[in-house]
Amino acid sequence: VSYDTTSTRLHAKAWCFHRATGFSTAYIGSSNLTFSAQITGREWNIRASERRNPDLINAFVRVFETYWADPHFEPFDENRFTEALATETADPIATPFQLEPYPFQRQILEQLDVERRRGRNHNLIVAATGTGKTVIAAFDYRRLSQALPRSRLLFVAHRKEILDRSRTTFRHVLQDGSFGELWVAGEKPRRWDHVFASVQSLSAADLDALEPDHFDVVIVDEFHHAAAPTYTRLLRYLRPAQLLGLTATPERTDSLDILGWFGGRIAAELRLWDALEQDLLSPFHYYGIHDGTDLRKLTWRRGRGYDPEELTNVYTADDFWVSKVIAAVREIVRDPTSMRALGFGVSIAHCEFLADRFNRAGITARAVSANTPTNERDHVLRGLTAGDIQVVFSVDLFNEGIDLPAVDVVLMLRPTESATVFLQQLGRGLRRSAGKDVLTVLDFVGHQSTNFRFDLRFRRMFGRTRREIEQDVREDFPYLPAGCQVNLDPVAKEIVLDNIRTAIPTQWKSKVQELRELGDLPLPDFLRETGLDLEDVYLQNRSFTDLRRAAGHLPYPGPHGEDRLSRGIGRLLHLDDIERINTFRDLLSQHHPIDEADLDERRARQLHGLLLTLLNPRHGEFTSLREATGLLSEHHAIRSELLDVLALLDEKVRHLHAPLGLL
Repeated sequence: VSYDTTSTRLHAKAWCFHRATGFSTAYIGSSNLTFSAQITGREWNIRASERRNPDLINAFVRVFETYWADPHFEPFDENRFTEALATETADPIATPFQLEPYPFQRQILEQLDVERRRGRNHNLIVAATGTGKTVIAAFDYRRLSQALPRSRLLFVAHRKEILDRSRTTFRHVLQDGSFGELWVAGEKPRRWDHVFASVQSLSAADLDALEPDHFDVVIVDEFHHAAAPTYTRLLRYLRPAQLLGLTATPERTDSLDILGWFGGRIAAELRLWDALEQDLLSPFHYYGIHDGTDLRKLTWRRGRGYDPEELTNVYTADDFWVSKVIAAVREIVRDPTSMRALGFGVSIAHCEFLADRFNRAGITARAVSANTPTNERDHVLRGLTAGDIQVVFSVDLFNEGIDLPAVDVVLMLRPTESATVFLQQLGRGLRRSAGKDVLTVLDFVGHQSTNFRFDLRFRRMFGRTRREIEQDVREDFPYLPAGCQVNLDPVAKEIVLDNIRTAIPTQWKSKVQELRELGDLPLPDFLRETGLDLEDVYLQNRSFTDLRRAAGHLPYPGPHGEDRLSRGIGRLLHLDDIERINTFRDLLSQHHPIDEADLDERRARQLHGLLLTLLNPRHGEFTSLREATGLLSEHHAIRSELLDVLALLDEKVRHLHAPLGLL
């Protein structure tokens, strides 16, 4: 059963009777498993026999096993079931039952545990708006308060409404109706143990009156604001045992850095795919529509993309392009007069052009920008929510910091390479709202510069690798969260596929050429510069050392036996537990052969596993562990590559692995 009472996780009416004879039978339909439904009543069902429909039965079993293994579904416990029903409507502060995090929240809490066990006490959580970042922070604080000698808390936000809601959330999770004091709008704490403070109050105060380590846990909401001077001053002064940042948008469009407070890392992230799977956001129907434009000859600046003025000229030169946009809106949305849409254009001039042409077509539209007075902008947004305005066009004004749950259509009217900006714009319509069943997204696709990267947006949307995304596009996205669709028209599909194939160096020759031009970079830097996944480097039993030799950065040929070790590195990419990774890094850092007598039994067994995976030795080939490690220690380039690979794998670990107890 699922103890998540916030949504319907599964409403299946299907039954499968397994028989060892091979005559298993499935009944799929709307009826319950009762005598009247199955025998006497007039119910519609499909009966499938394993003998006649083996593929259907196999698919049924696979899906069932997937749900069975899903952490959202747990063994039935009568007491917990009763508590879940009781707490669904009760006031959590008054109820005697202890609140527990949902499975997706437990996953994020576990990832925070992983980071802290690595000694990382500054951590950032990234999760979409509406997915419960504050709830996660409250559960995290509940755990920390039990582990730290003291548990003084400072929760920082920029608005009183956020502070009020956050304090209430903490009171619910901690089962303490008096928890926390406000420091905002004239209110000031008296005890200074658990403070919910506005950044404005902190900025106006004399921080020297507080010891830098007074607060043991500091939580900063909407951490993407932390690049502002008020936040920077505060963060530089405080010395908490634990710093936790919360944000939906870690990358800022003004290029100011916030990840520097966290060593460039995101500790835990609830990706869009995960949020959709958890039923936390509105499902979307995405349409990729070829718009007839050819942008391949336009100026492209690395890190900045197309020249906005040139793009504006392309889109506003005549009415041909905008007429295709309006025609697509009429065809897909059906009734544009009932939609509440946000449209994202290239420039202010482009947005004003769009608003004018939509109004001429009978679709009420407005264009707003940073130059629009605040009261006028608010009036336009109220009109959009009320349905008096059908579409509001802007450039980057609504990427973040605005909550418009009523938006049910998003128009992508410019080539947006930045995955961050693309997801921010998509996210404006993903908030759930009464009467909104689905968000409709129209993305207009033209022929792009070879520097443009379609794969980036799809990888961030669905949490898939580049190679998986290529397959998804080719097969029309067969693996999507419930309720979601991705539809690319035939021309747009070919444009996207061709772009994914050519945008980054996936073929051996192109990877060699790329490394030759970039210089002798370390493996992590090469992946970052090229956009390749770690698995892309180790295709066809090749290694990064092979790539360096082919690019001329290492003498050719390599020492005897190197090709054998190269083939073995790719067999290590499954590693995902910290203990083995740390053991391997420690042992590989030693430049001399290792005697088994120098290791305890556990580390000796782990080293045996590493050597068996790398060398795949023939029976009797090595007479001792020292002999095998001696071979490895002779290959300096391979050992250095292995250390880089292990460091990259370490960053991917998201689960705690406890050793099994001995019986």
